[in-house]
Parts: sequence; structure tokens; C-alpha cells
Amino acid sequence: MRSILLYFGSFNPIHAGHVGLAEWVLENRTDIEELWLVVSPQNPFKQDKFLYPDADRIEWVRRAVKNNPKIKVCDIEMSLPKPSYTITTLDALKAKYPDYHFKILIGGDNLPTFNKWKDYERILSEYGVMVYPREGSETTETTLPNVEILHGAPLFPISSTQIREKIAAGAKIEDFLL
Repeated sequence: MRSILLYFGSFNPIHAGHVGLAEWVLENRTDIEELWLVVSPQNPFKQDKFLYPDADRIEWVRRAVKNNPKIKVCDIEMSLPKPSYTITTLDALKAKYPDYHFKILIGGDNLPTFNKWKDYERILSEYGVMVYPREGSETTETTLPNVEILHGAPLFPISSTQIREKIAAGAKIEDFLL
């Protein structure tokens, strides 16, 4: 079975922190063969959030990872019902790629509310979760089964929200984009 880590996000826009984390995981985790960036059209927890057009975000992600053959772009959620539920995407990918084992990567800020995700127990039991301890989240341990904290991962002090705010303010953003 091929081991694939799925990194979900709106990537609105993708930035150096997203790609830096993906590359760090691939360099430091020999059990992960590929990392797929799953571009999400609609996060059920962020339905009022401004999104750049889907096609633009997918293209930005493709350009950002074009030089790393172990990082792929996955646009499967664009053809699934909205809002995007992680379990629906995982089940669709499992049906399409039965010889792959999928695990998801989430930010530490999502861990306290993970139990609100649709079918979170199935995500844990059938797939598994890696947690990136993002700046500002106190993620050092968990009692949830099949969850691993990525201790030692570098912190990237930028977010897509901050980039959109900089764009609105007319500030330079080139240092954060790829």
C-alpha cells in the first residue's frame, strides 16, 4: 500500500509556509511516500469566508509545488458535494485508489474541535491524523486514538488570512508567496 498524507486547505492563497511544512514532512517522515495538497472549495466551518476562484487556487498550488515530484495537487473536492466534508473526500479517494493508505494532516488549532467534524471517529479509526502544532495552539499531546503530533516541525509565522489582509492594505506580500 502506498502511504499518502493529505493536507487539506483552501490555500487562499497558498504560501511558503504550506509548502515548507509539506517538504518538512516528506524529508522527516520516511513512512510518507507522497503528500497531496487537497484544494477545498468550501470549509463547512468557514462558510462566510472570502475565497479566490477555485481554478485560480488550484493553479497557484500547482505552480507552488511543480518542482517537487512527491507533492501532488488534488482537486477531487471540486467535484464532490459542498460543503466539503473530510470523510466524504477520504471515502471518495479510497474508492478511487484502493491500494493507497490515506492519512490527514491538520493544524493544531483544529484539534480541540476535531470531535465536531463529520464522522470524526471513522477518520481516526480508518485513516489517522497527523497534527502540525501551529503557532498559538497548545498542541503537545492528545488522548485521541490514531493521532500523532508532529513534534519538531518548524513554525511558519504566516497565514493565508494575514496575506489577504496585507493585500487589502496594499502591503508587499512577495516574501510569503512562491
